[in-house]
Amino acid sequence: MAMRISVQPGVQSNAAKVARSGGSIRRKAWLAVFAACGLFWTVVALMVWQIWS
Repeated sequence: MAMRISVQPGVQSNAAKVARSGGSIRRKAWLAVFAACGLFWTVVALMVWQIWS
């Protein structure tokens, strides 16, 4: 017995939006990681400069 599964028209577009927003969240998370890393090393460099000068 063959079974057909049909998808409502709005379901596919919602799935695409979720996938895109997931990628956007991932991109923002990586950007936050790199920004925090950059800020950390900037603070370390300023502290070293302060100590050595």
